[in-house]
Amino acid sequence: MGKKTCMSNPLASKTRIFIVVITFLIVCSSLMRWYVFDIPWQSNLFLAMISGTVMVISWVFFSKMHRYFDSFFPYEKGIIMRMIPQVLITFFFVLAVSHAVISRVMELFPFKSLIAQQYTDLARIAGYFAQFLVVVLINVLHLSDYLFHKWRENATRAIHLEKEKAQVQFDNLKNQLNPHFLFNSLTSLDSLIQENPDLARQFLQQLSKVFRYVLQHKDKGLVPLYTELDFIKNYVFLLQTRFDTFLTIDFQLSEESLEKKITPVTLQILIENALKHNVVSAAHPLLIRIFSDGRYLKVENNIQPKKQVETSNGQGLQNLKNLYKFLTDLPFETIVHNEKFVAYVPLIG
Repeated sequence: MGKKTCMSNPLASKTRIFIVVITFLIVCSSLMRWYVFDIPWQSNLFLAMISGTVMVISWVFFSKMHRYFDSFFPYEKGIIMRMIPQVLITFFFVLAVSHAVISRVMELFPFKSLIAQQYTDLARIAGYFAQFLVVVLINVLHLSDYLFHKWRENATRAIHLEKEKAQVQFDNLKNQLNPHFLFNSLTSLDSLIQENPDLARQFLQQLSKVFRYVLQHKDKGLVPLYTELDFIKNYVFLLQTRFDTFLTIDFQLSEESLEKKITPVTLQILIENALKHNVVSAAHPLLIRIFSDGRYLKVENNIQPKKQVETSNGQGLQNLKNLYKFLTDLPFETIVHNEKFVAYVPLIG
């Protein structure tokens, strides 16, 4: 089926980053207390809980501060100018919370000697430096997460814009059958009115069915292959009225492939492309074969190029390729093989 692009929840992503960072820091600090100070595991566990509490409080503060900064000074206005006050404010908040929590713990629990043992002047300086590094790390991780989501949003938006552009180009193609086709059809109809009124009436009915199909399906992205075939047989009737036996269109499709889907007027564009570039005459009859292999619908015609081709910007096939790129992982391809032009149309569904 068509490709889908989904965005993960940014809040869940930030939460995962926070949990990983906090868990890593708590484990490292616990191992250091155990290895350096030989603290009993019960006390070490309690101190780890205190560290975790400080970090959670700091994270909540940082999240609120980040949303506040986003409202008046987003990263787009200057990453450095945003990061400096953000890091400093977070760092001083962490220091204040740590001091308040440690003071309260020393009052309520007999950890004074233990804390005094850990918090020498060197350890205190090292602790401040470690806290500052943690604050910088969290801010950098937050910035990285923010930039990653912005990049993915922009990439998704670019994909949608490309798809919309391809759809608009193809819609323009669907909304106007080749003026040459209409002109030639009306010319044929004019000659039939006097020569064969019954055939002229049938020709007009088929012509109305062709344009009705385009009008009814111009806003649809996909149609079943059997629906497209009903339309194309009316279109082929008009062509064979004009070219007689010089044009042969052979259908060899499996029942399974008829349930698959393609974009509307795909076959009409491919048949028209074959007529536009190749001679159709008694000396050079044109054979167009339409068959399927389960994954692809193949439209094949023998190559007998015209000396002068009708004016064309060459965008018909390219628009089809661009559109199918967004509908399926299978590529829309055209090749020349054994003096035959073959278009591979992905069958969807």
